[in-house]
Amino acid sequence: MKFFPHFIALLSLVFCLGLGASFAKPSSGDEWRPIDKGELEAITPVVDKDADAEVIFWEARVVDEIQEGVETSFPRTVISHYLRIKIFNDRGKESQSKIDIPYETTVEIKDLAARTIKPDGTIVELQKKDFFDRTIVKQGGNKIKAKSFAMPNVEPGAIIEYRYREVRNNTLSFYERLDFQRDIPVRNVKYSMKPLAIPGLGFQNATVQRADHE
Repeated sequence: MKFFPHFIALLSLVFCLGLGASFAKPSSGDEWRPIDKGELEAITPVVDKDADAEVIFWEARVVDEIQEGVETSFPRTVISHYLRIKIFNDRGKESQSKIDIPYETTVEIKDLAARTIKPDGTIVELQKKDFFDRTIVKQGGNKIKAKSFAMPNVEPGAIIEYRYREVRNNTLSFYERLDFQRDIPVRNVKYSMKPLAIPGLGFQNATVQRADHE
């Protein structure tokens, strides 16, 4: 079940459109961002006072591109995700310690990284051997797999975060449906989009953002 925010009046949806250089790339997808001391010390949720855990931010950079192959070229959409989650109690620890990233057969999950920041600031990072694939749905010959992993040393007060690239082969992000909801409350969601430059169509770069707090 996905979380539907109770505070509709606080909903902010902002579209910022521009061309060329106006596309703002988030900080490098190969680097962790600094941990805010206030986030680490926080003991109460922002969006829902009864939340067991809360997404501090969820950012996704959507880029359309042409992948050059040995014999042919094909389009693809690459979405770089970065999520940071605050754990408030034991129920949050239980629900967020195991992560599944579902994907279909035409999708690849790459460059997956995850870490836990304990309340005292100690950082525990996962290694490549800690990530594995499993089938979560198999019906009518169709399979949906998931990249699965268990977050280490999770406890109330900790922050967990993970990042990855979702590569959607043989597709472009025309009329892309953007997901702003998860199974726990989300403070901020931000999508940056860079469509493939096709002469005459005039597609623009865009940033889409939503915040469920003041």
